[in-house]
Amino acid sequence: MDIETLLQECRRANHQRGKRVTILGAGIAGLVAAYELERLGHQVDVMEGSPRIGGRIWTYRFGNDPGAPYGELGAMRIPCEHKYVLHYVQAMGLGNKLCKFVTLFEDKNALLNIHGKVFRILDAPQVIQTHYKGLFLDTRYSEKARLFAVWLKTFVDAIGSGELRASLKLDSDSNLMDEIETLHLDPFLCLQRKTLDFHQFMKAHPGFQEKCGKALSIFLNDILVETGPDLLQLEGGMDQLIHRLAAALHGPIRCNQEVVALRVCEDDVEVSWLEGGRLHTRRCDYVLCTIPFSIVRHMELSGFDEDKLATIYKTVYWPATKVIFHCARPFWQEAGIFGGASFSDEGIRQVYYPSVKCDSSKSSVLLASYTIGNDAAYLGMMTEHDRNTYVKKALSKLHPEIEAPGMILDTASIAWGNYKWSAGGCSISWESQKNWDSQNMAPLMEVIHYKKSAKPQKTLFFAGEHCSRLPAWLQGSIESALEAVYGIVAHKPFTESTTSSPLMVPEKPKA
Repeated sequence: MDIETLLQECRRANHQRGKRVTILGAGIAGLVAAYELERLGHQVDVMEGSPRIGGRIWTYRFGNDPGAPYGELGAMRIPCEHKYVLHYVQAMGLGNKLCKFVTLFEDKNALLNIHGKVFRILDAPQVIQTHYKGLFLDTRYSEKARLFAVWLKTFVDAIGSGELRASLKLDSDSNLMDEIETLHLDPFLCLQRKTLDFHQFMKAHPGFQEKCGKALSIFLNDILVETGPDLLQLEGGMDQLIHRLAAALHGPIRCNQEVVALRVCEDDVEVSWLEGGRLHTRRCDYVLCTIPFSIVRHMELSGFDEDKLATIYKTVYWPATKVIFHCARPFWQEAGIFGGASFSDEGIRQVYYPSVKCDSSKSSVLLASYTIGNDAAYLGMMTEHDRNTYVKKALSKLHPEIEAPGMILDTASIAWGNYKWSAGGCSISWESQKNWDSQNMAPLMEVIHYKKSAKPQKTLFFAGEHCSRLPAWLQGSIESALEAVYGIVAHKPFTESTTSSPLMVPEKPKA
């Protein structure tokens, strides 16, 4: 459903104005919901546990002036097809700030570090094919199939978590190479330049995803999005969207209010929170909880049905860790790198460069490490000082310039898996009782449908990326927020009706 249709449905269902709604969490989901509820004539207040608003949108600025260098510790890109996000970018008057986000594999001068060997992405196929040998040099398979396999491994190594990398089998025990050999690859491969147009290939061969292992199949969509040529960013920082939404609200946003209990009653919700060392409790007509389930599961919960509790406790979150360096100059431009990302297998994984050309005489910010999964957990266990030291040492293998005295002016990092207010970088669509099947190296999956996560408990509603069909993306957060808005405005008080009018959102068709 497109956003204009969804907003129109909310207006049609808005039979009773003046409802009082308390929103828990001042991230993108909470603020969008508050904005639309106020536009529909309802009274809204927002409670935020942390000292800041924005949730997992966090633009870190090295200085207080408006033009200070900055880096994104949280969300940093917007796919062009994520129309819900772009709607609010435009609505908040930020359309002129949209610009291209140059992503992984777009700048061919960016670097790869594999087993201590550093080379440019431009040279990746030849180097990897020779370095790994095995099936990549096995003449039983055509040169086209081997080149395709090289690029597939490169994509997964660069973007996937350690668990996903381990699940990709291109050895003699797997039939994936045999499947690749049967595909018509000519339109997508250039043997002379050793290149592959993976996006066009996937459009032409959507069934290929089913041939991959379970873990790879699930993550393939994210790999395609993260390497796509149509990603955008907000020049000046993603937090501009957060602050514009907050400024547009009439109701209060109160930080440092840590919710510790949710009690669902017959026609209201009792909320308890800590503030200034004191416990407070109040009853709310309607509550929209956008707090991640990784935090909610540690609260006192009562009045929830068993199915909802099971969903809250089973939803799994990936850790994610980011480290940014404020550098004295954009030294990477001296190597011909003007955007995109490098990657290293020495624990720091992805290294992102600013997508716009920087003044070589001025300082600039480098996303020195972006990791997910077990790589992020490893970095997350370190102190911030040790993490920065580790990243600097690994980064120096790609860029020795980083070791020059005075090159690093300042640093900042976040281990989202250990962050008190999220306990995770993003949710994933399965729960794992034993983590990984040691024989098949794949997640033991029990799919949790996003509608279970979003299911309300009487007048307690839920939203956030964990309640959406697009976990980990702002698009999912916003879509779930608007569906929750519909549920709230369509809900009839207990005295009128004991049921709400659910919004029927069509399932996204499978590729």
